[in-house]
Amino acid sequence: MSADAAKAVVRRFYTELFRDLASAEECISPDYVDHNNAEAGHGRSALRSHVAALLHTFPDFTIEIEDILAEGDRVVTRVIGRGTHAGTWMQIEPTGSVIKVKGINMDRVSDGHIVEHWGEADTVGMLLQMGVDPFAGRAIVQPPTPR
Repeated sequence: MSADAAKAVVRRFYTELFRDLASAEECISPDYVDHNNAEAGHGRSALRSHVAALLHTFPDFTIEIEDILAEGDRVVTRVIGRGTHAGTWMQIEPTGSVIKVKGINMDRVSDGHIVEHWGEADTVGMLLQMGVDPFAGRAIVQPPTPR
């Protein structure tokens, strides 16, 4: 599979993910592994659980791809997610805040399907937008002063 074909699969997946889950699932291998949540299991059911939890918290959540790069079977996307905090998340009651969270994803594509996913999101920035102090109750260590 060419890098352009792999990018097309990933682009379709992220474009459809919150609009038409069934269509997005067509992009996922039955053996799909989300390395960010090993406890979620494998396959399309792991994806459905993740999307359901996200939409519970942010029912109007959308993702926009800012950049997409591919090399071999790996596709990297820089994304921005947006949504309104309307559901409880990690014991944080809904604030009604509209959040914008930046993220970077890497997906491995094989035979026209995403088989593995890794991702990082600016969760600290998201919490601040929700009016939550992510460092409350924790010591903040000052970096050493440069000499």
